[in-house]
Amino acid sequence: MKTLLIIPTVDTCYERVPSMGLMNLYLIGKKLGHDMTLLDLTEFSYSKGLKEILLNKYDFIGISCNFTNAAPYCMKYAKDIKAKYPDTLVIAGGNHATLVPEDLLGNGYDYIVCGEGEITFEEFLKTDLDRQKIETLEGIAYLNDGEIVKTSGRQQIQNLDELPFNDYAEFNLEPYFKRSGLRYISMETSRGCIYNCAFCSTVRMWGHVYRCKSPQRVLSEFKIAKKLNLDFVFIEDDDVALDENNLREFCNLLIKEKINQPWGSTVGSKSIKQESTFDLMAESGCIKVNICIESANPRILKAYRKPYTIEDNRKTCFNLRKRDILVHNHGIIGAPDETLWESLKTYFYLIRTSPIWHISILEPRPGSDYWKKWSGRGDVAQYKLFGKANVVLGGRKSITYLIYRIFALFYFLNPTRIFRAVFSKDKGKRYSYLVQYHVAGLTLKQNLKNFIKRPLQ
Repeated sequence: MKTLLIIPTVDTCYERVPSMGLMNLYLIGKKLGHDMTLLDLTEFSYSKGLKEILLNKYDFIGISCNFTNAAPYCMKYAKDIKAKYPDTLVIAGGNHATLVPEDLLGNGYDYIVCGEGEITFEEFLKTDLDRQKIETLEGIAYLNDGEIVKTSGRQQIQNLDELPFNDYAEFNLEPYFKRSGLRYISMETSRGCIYNCAFCSTVRMWGHVYRCKSPQRVLSEFKIAKKLNLDFVFIEDDDVALDENNLREFCNLLIKEKINQPWGSTVGSKSIKQESTFDLMAESGCIKVNICIESANPRILKAYRKPYTIEDNRKTCFNLRKRDILVHNHGIIGAPDETLWESLKTYFYLIRTSPIWHISILEPRPGSDYWKKWSGRGDVAQYKLFGKANVVLGGRKSITYLIYRIFALFYFLNPTRIFRAVFSKDKGKRYSYLVQYHVAGLTLKQNLKNFIKRPLQ
């Protein structure tokens, strides 16, 4: 079966890296003997990307609709594909597709793969695209007489070691390396989250049970990374330390096997209970950690249902920096009832605790509490504002935009940060500084453009 997998056009200020999810699906299809093609259109205009898609006829096309700012493009793909190839089956998966299936099913898609896609995708391919068989599968959604039908939920993969082992032999990573100036890839060691933050969609997509790859599997993936002569590996877990023992075990294996591969990840503000874990992380090659205070205001942390205190975050930042691990602390402004002082308090906290910091404007992520309250659901123009700090939930849009621009300007003008972005000896750390200038610059540009277009509110 001739199958195309698509990473869609997306307008974002963030880094562009290979899609782990679609690479997994590609490897599953290859194992089953299908003719697989993976097409990354992230930097293409919609029209140029569509031309690439329509160059060949495929039996089956799968499109990743993970981020809301990609949804406007994804919502057009199926209609345009079917205008030329009406017999081609078109499906979508990813966070936005899973949590807002009506956006895509109402725009020409045949099916949505809901939640984790690996098992469903494999079973999908085994149906030979027989619709009667497809509609008996678990974990899909489709239209029947204009109504959305969702089959029973797919049980999540409990043993993540069963996921395809990616040695990257099938993929050309050089364009990504050339674009970023850094040889780095992403990997995952876990899925799911035990918490239920008000603005997050992780639990609705990946489940409330935290599942880990074995330390031996993580070691094997690091050995592959080492062969690729990488500068950096980023572990994309929501919190790599939720199972602290698993983290300690794979750090010990990296040390024992002398992998010497620089890596980074995200940890929760109070996930690490044993101080020696910080030592193991540093010794095993960890050079950077993302951590999220979200807000330096206890009232807002409670509204977000965050499971930690400001002191938890401060202590973790201190322990990381003590071991020369670069800390990238994240904050959020723009909660519906947030005051100006509360926004400023978060900013001042970030600059005191972190060499690199990042502030976002609160976005209503699909499936979250805030999404349910948001009036822009289904509005393509609103979707295009995601990912660039342009969506504001509260009634203080103008002041929130203004504060955000001031924060971004201060980030640009910090002489110490400029020096580290240019002269840091560690390539991974230098890239971390540089990429935040890229993010801040593009976000500021988009934020200004949007502010000019909108009346003061």
